[in-house]
Amino acid sequence: MFRFHLLAGAALPCLLLAMPAAAQTTTSPTGDIVVTATRSVRSIADVPASVSVVTAAQIEGTPARTIDDVLRRVPSVDLPVASTNEQHPTDTIVSMRGLSGISALVLLDGVPLNDAFFGYVQWSEVPLATVDRVEVVRGGGATLWGNYALGGVVNIITRPIDRTGLVAEAAGGSRGSYRTDGHAALAGDGFGLAIDGGVNHSDGYVEQVESARGAIAVPTSFTARTAALSGNADLAPGLTARARASYYDNDHNFLTRLNTNNQRTWRYTGTLGWKPADRDSVDLTVFHDDGRFVTNNTGAPDGADPNDAEYVQNSHRTRFDDWGASLIWTRTFTGLLRALSAGADYHSIQGRDDAAIFDQTGAHIRTDTGAGRQRFLGGFMQADIRPLNRLQLLFSLRYQDFYNYDGLDNTPGGLGTNVASRHGSDVDPRLSIRYDLPAGFALRGAVYRAFRAPTLDNLYRGASVPGYILYGNAALKPETLEGVEAGFDVDRGPVRFQATAYASRIADVLTYRYLSADALPAGFDVGARLINAARARSRGVEAELTWRPAASLDATLAYTYADSVVTRNPDDPASVGVQQSGIPRHRVSAGLDWTGPYGIRVSPRVRYLTRTNGDTDGVYRTDAHVIADLAASAPLRHGLEAFVQAENLFDRRYIGTNDGFTAALYGKPFTATAGFRLKLS
Repeated sequence: MFRFHLLAGAALPCLLLAMPAAAQTTTSPTGDIVVTATRSVRSIADVPASVSVVTAAQIEGTPARTIDDVLRRVPSVDLPVASTNEQHPTDTIVSMRGLSGISALVLLDGVPLNDAFFGYVQWSEVPLATVDRVEVVRGGGATLWGNYALGGVVNIITRPIDRTGLVAEAAGGSRGSYRTDGHAALAGDGFGLAIDGGVNHSDGYVEQVESARGAIAVPTSFTARTAALSGNADLAPGLTARARASYYDNDHNFLTRLNTNNQRTWRYTGTLGWKPADRDSVDLTVFHDDGRFVTNNTGAPDGADPNDAEYVQNSHRTRFDDWGASLIWTRTFTGLLRALSAGADYHSIQGRDDAAIFDQTGAHIRTDTGAGRQRFLGGFMQADIRPLNRLQLLFSLRYQDFYNYDGLDNTPGGLGTNVASRHGSDVDPRLSIRYDLPAGFALRGAVYRAFRAPTLDNLYRGASVPGYILYGNAALKPETLEGVEAGFDVDRGPVRFQATAYASRIADVLTYRYLSADALPAGFDVGARLINAARARSRGVEAELTWRPAASLDATLAYTYADSVVTRNPDDPASVGVQQSGIPRHRVSAGLDWTGPYGIRVSPRVRYLTRTNGDTDGVYRTDAHVIADLAASAPLRHGLEAFVQAENLFDRRYIGTNDGFTAALYGKPFTATAGFRLKLS
């Protein structure tokens, strides 16, 4: 079951500008402090942006195996209905504000988590027990964070190493699921050392609708393993260091016996923070990622029922190697100019995909290869200006230089080594305004420009099945967005409310053009090439209410409306005016965390999504659905508590994936787990 990925892979890893080390270690037990929106430590009530924070306590109350399930309750975060380990890895995309495809940057402690070759995110790479909080900043964030941040930024912040302690949990339940997560820290005078790790497994469930099941259908199962070692140290007065090394692998069986995926990633990050004076800080960050991805895609033998017989038709082996560095200077002031920041970054990516093609006897036919390099060089500045005590102007500007080179397109009918290099640049400004009104009210707005560059997958990787071939395109340009938003904030005692209306125009949207018969290589009847030919617009409203009337009660209510359509596409006129694939027009979520007698905690969750289009022309559709989840926990003794969690509590049956590439797939059925959580400090 071969997967073609058009809009789903339309991005590159960000041009890293890592946050200062001091900001990375800031704790936020109540979610009141954020660092992602302005790249500085601020109260969430003093940020000129649309921001949500999910705390560790809220994560514990959300029945979830991975971070993406936690994010489903956050306004304007668009995710596939299926969880990260229940779909093909290259479909684990994340977007924001109705922008189809990959249009959000995901960070882990300020370092990019998006895959360097495809742009997808493997959320199981970060065990839930290791997370301190997740910050979500909506709206074009390329000025500060670079590539991918077309629609916004998700920053997963791990537990700080500021005290000796242990957080661990183990759980098991239905469908053969089990998981163990842990964070152990040792902190001393001027140093800290931590070990994080986890194993997450499920035997899964049969996703195909009944009419598409046959002898080859199996439950979609997975086993994910991750381990990380991190530390920080005070090297001298005003000089600190932070480092992290992590390993991740995932074995995955998708829909059928032979349709398998295997991933392995090593990540290394180091940061030096220097404060030469009270008002100055300088931060140097370097990172390196090394990844491997093997996917086996199947076809049906001639004359056989495709639900009853299969063979491995192609096996893609993808490798990437990327590294980057950034340097940031910040100074704070008093008076009209409150803060000034400037930074520069360099990012280099090298990747290669080798696709072995087989016939139905297992004989090797050929190997298709796509490979290339990318180099990004950028710089930014940001000024925080306060003409009045109540009025904040935050101006940011980024210059970005792109260079794609050493391309190889060794597919049938491809360019071979004659792939032209491409050089380009972009300028991305942002102006954010916030005006504080009396009694905890505030008005804010922003105008901005952002970009999303094509991935190595889009530029050089070809994909084929018998009779059909899809080409990348080394001439692709970045997608660009121009956006405006206006918002209203309320922060009064137990109530925090935030509502934002936004409108965006997107140019050079990635789509594809079908090739004429004389442009196809021998043996292929249909073919297409990726191009920048479409335009789109997205507009909508997002709102979030948090109510904390007492220490024992925490309630949230969120609503998202997204009107996202293609406005121009001469190569696919049927897609014009159609709601973009994977984007529901309406989405509502609600949650409650209540702590009762004896420390018993109950956390119900409910979410509703309208139906979505599975393809660009709106031919295939998913079902509207309401899902209720429930979690409960009770303390035992000495930091130990027991918990139970149930997803899809009423076992609602609905079509959650329907893209035309495979038969329609059901969403997750009722799933229950129980376990123990230990917290020692």
